[in-house]
Amino acid sequence: MGNLQRGAGRQALIGRSQEQAALLQALDRAGRGHGGVLLVVGEAGIGKTRLVESVLSGQRVPVLRAPSRETQLASPYAPLSALLRAQVSRSPASFDHLPFREQLLPLLPELRLHVPHGGSTPAGFLDAVCGAVRCLTDDGPVVLLLEDLQWADHATLDLLPSLAEWLADRPALLIGTYRREEMPRGHRLRHARQALKRADALQEISVDALTPPDAAELIAHTLGQPVSAALAAQLFGRTEGVPLFIEELALALQAGERLASGPDGCLDLIAPGTVELPWTLREAIVLGLDRLPAGARVAAEVAAVLGHAFDANMLLDLLQDDAAFDALSEGGLIAERHGGASFRHALIRDAVYAGIPWARRRTLHRQVAAHLEAARAAPGITAEHWLAGHEPERARAALLAAAETSCRLHAYHDAAEAAGRALELWPTGVDEARRLDVLDQLGQCAQACGLLSEAGRAWREAAQARRDAGDLQGAAAAQHRLAGALELQGLWEGALEARRVAADAFAACEAWAAAAEERLAIGSTLRAAGRNTAALAVLARALDDARRARRADLEARILGQEGNARARSGQVEQGLRVGREGVSLAVAGGHTSATVETLHRLADTLEHAGDYLAARSTYADAFDLCGASGPAAFACRACVTVPLYQNGVWDRAMTECRTVLTSSDAPVVPRAVAGAMLGTLLAHRGQPARARPYLLEARSVAQQLGLAAVHLRALWGLALAADAAGQPQIATERIRDLLDVWDGVEDHYHILFPLRWASSVAAAHPGADAELQRITHVLSRAADLNGGPVAFSALAHALGELAWLGGHPEAASRQFETAVRLLRDTGTPFEEASTRLRAGQVLAALGLRAPATEHLVAAHHTARTLNAARLTQQAAGALDALGEHVARRGTRTLLGSADLGLTRRQVEVLRRLAQGHSDKAIAAELRLSPRTVEMHVSRLLASLDSRSRTEAVVKATELGLLAASVPR
Repeated sequence: MGNLQRGAGRQALIGRSQEQAALLQALDRAGRGHGGVLLVVGEAGIGKTRLVESVLSGQRVPVLRAPSRETQLASPYAPLSALLRAQVSRSPASFDHLPFREQLLPLLPELRLHVPHGGSTPAGFLDAVCGAVRCLTDDGPVVLLLEDLQWADHATLDLLPSLAEWLADRPALLIGTYRREEMPRGHRLRHARQALKRADALQEISVDALTPPDAAELIAHTLGQPVSAALAAQLFGRTEGVPLFIEELALALQAGERLASGPDGCLDLIAPGTVELPWTLREAIVLGLDRLPAGARVAAEVAAVLGHAFDANMLLDLLQDDAAFDALSEGGLIAERHGGASFRHALIRDAVYAGIPWARRRTLHRQVAAHLEAARAAPGITAEHWLAGHEPERARAALLAAAETSCRLHAYHDAAEAAGRALELWPTGVDEARRLDVLDQLGQCAQACGLLSEAGRAWREAAQARRDAGDLQGAAAAQHRLAGALELQGLWEGALEARRVAADAFAACEAWAAAAEERLAIGSTLRAAGRNTAALAVLARALDDARRARRADLEARILGQEGNARARSGQVEQGLRVGREGVSLAVAGGHTSATVETLHRLADTLEHAGDYLAARSTYADAFDLCGASGPAAFACRACVTVPLYQNGVWDRAMTECRTVLTSSDAPVVPRAVAGAMLGTLLAHRGQPARARPYLLEARSVAQQLGLAAVHLRALWGLALAADAAGQPQIATERIRDLLDVWDGVEDHYHILFPLRWASSVAAAHPGADAELQRITHVLSRAADLNGGPVAFSALAHALGELAWLGGHPEAASRQFETAVRLLRDTGTPFEEASTRLRAGQVLAALGLRAPATEHLVAAHHTARTLNAARLTQQAAGALDALGEHVARRGTRTLLGSADLGLTRRQVEVLRRLAQGHSDKAIAAELRLSPRTVEMHVSRLLASLDSRSRTEAVVKATELGLLAASVPR
């Protein structure tokens, strides 16, 4: 026991003055209300926890602690729930008045909260967690200590950037420790670190090996007397300056009576050269463990099965021997602290565990699993013990419970892992219906978190199994989802086949609408690929299905695709007739999404007929269908502004919006639609101040009348306006509002366009990782319901942002390319340009200059054509970073003014205004009429979002528009 009696000596902190100072500085900042996240990194045994505990012991600040467990299946948010439980123990009423408090039920069931109406939602859950975390500081400064983050669950690690944002203005410091050597490529903590770094919120202290002088001092402190230079050098050479190794090796030599004092009073090896020193830290630890009494060794083995940190009462219950427990505690092998117990170091636990005989290890794991199950512990932990105890049936049940728990917490990556492992243990022919439900759960969770290959495997297996069981409708639904997963991976032929099988299965069980949607998707893909004969054959069957289902919206969309396919195959007149029939049907029924699609297909049909003028004026057909006057005409005009916007006919859309808004006869609902659309367009064009009044009024009306689509559009417009005004925090808040509204409605169309844009904003905004996860989940659900190329393209775009944020640029590039391909022939230019911008930026980061430039030039051209100010600015900036200046590529505007849509003449007028010239003087100098100059000034004020000439000049100066000469 000699090596276990020096607990006090082992707590020395030597050679860490710089690290201590950095930690104290972070604590001081937090105490003054500038909190955040501080990571402490170093290899195992280097002294991370000792450093933190040593500094915290000298501070008068409460510390809430939460370790992470080394398991293959971590419980979602386990460290976070431990922190919140510690707060409840400290202050039982902490969360009593918390908004959305009931959303914490899945995380803290012991609070006995009521089940929230409608269940827990991702938005409500995150709001509740945010509120709870911020409540931790209500009684003053606090430190939150998360140890061993390399073992933490996916959900906790994904939340770290948000925690940094939530604590930024609070007197709280979250300290996380992790091992550098246990951070493989793709680890979620790498993702979290990158997000913190981008947000300029990464505080990190690296704890490195001791220097030889510091190591010698630690050896002397550990042994209680000085050591010879030769012994210090030997131990340093063997341990490489790792403090725990130094201590264990020194104590093992002392306990083995291999050291003696020399004439100078310094300890040295007895008979140097004859003593074999342990080569590894584990060997050094084992030397000490070998000297434990038998009872203490047995107790240590039980503790090791429980893990590095464990419930002391559970260990006592399992041992039923207080003396053995006391021997471990008194000897310093384990320590009781903060309401629990743990091994002095995780490596000591590992050494004990490795020495347990195999059969005994299985028995101990079974005992622990049974105890945990009786105590209703986290099912993921219980499952690990049943697995280690070779009890697959009981492990499977616990894994299924773990998957359900993770889903309730919206921790989809953790849920997919648990469901996948449960399926691996499923015996053939047992409870097949339940197995199929778990396969569905695995597919949904895997797709929601971007594990597309895993999702595809799950859907494929589910489809086959349901077909074998005679469940045709279930098999069809699984095939539909499989097609979506394949499209997201760019596996087009496989997706077509999956949709064909799904359509036949839906038709076989007379689910005609679903069959029509699948055949419509097939026909659209074939038409876009130039396989028009095959497309027409499929679309004919789709039309029959839609008419059987009495779905006019589907019928209209199919007619639009059929007309376009006929025109492309040479049947122009027939194609135009069928296409116009589709437009008429869509507009008459007020089917917004169908109107968008059929109008675009008709315009494309006219282009193939060579009638370009007619193609440009196609939308007049829709207004003719609206009628000349009356409330219905206003409603129709407002409705058609949506397809005008999405098809890129922005000027006409703005004209129609103003027609509705300026008429005193226009009803309130069309006015709200027109206001939301006009505000959105003004925000896109860099005029946030002019956009906001329209958007705020539209939002107010939408809230009063329950107009979900208008509410979503208005919130997107407000987010666009905030982004255009350089207010990213407000933009992110509006995105959160948009997600909250979507949670309460059934919509899978209007949300697609805002969330594609929002995913890029969230990926770029510090601390918005949680929002990006929510966006991806929402788009996954919307794509599953919608099934169209625009929906899957939006999801692919968000998955690209998720991959980029996670440090996987190659995967991000593939997703963005898939998103671009899915938009082919959809007639959504802003969405395509937005995705091509991100594709180009990622390709540039990968060093692929040529394809990056191609994407960026296309994005810039489209943005300029639309006069989308912010998008133009971003594309121009990305090209400039590649050395591809926009002016050299033949644009009509200066590079500095491209994002604002200013012509050369307008810049000339602006510069003369800055010089103090009057309109008359400018007119004479530029050989213009004063009326023309006045018109240019008016447009300048609108483009610069300014209320006066002085304000416009100030903004132009800030943007650098007045510095460069005008190109001739």
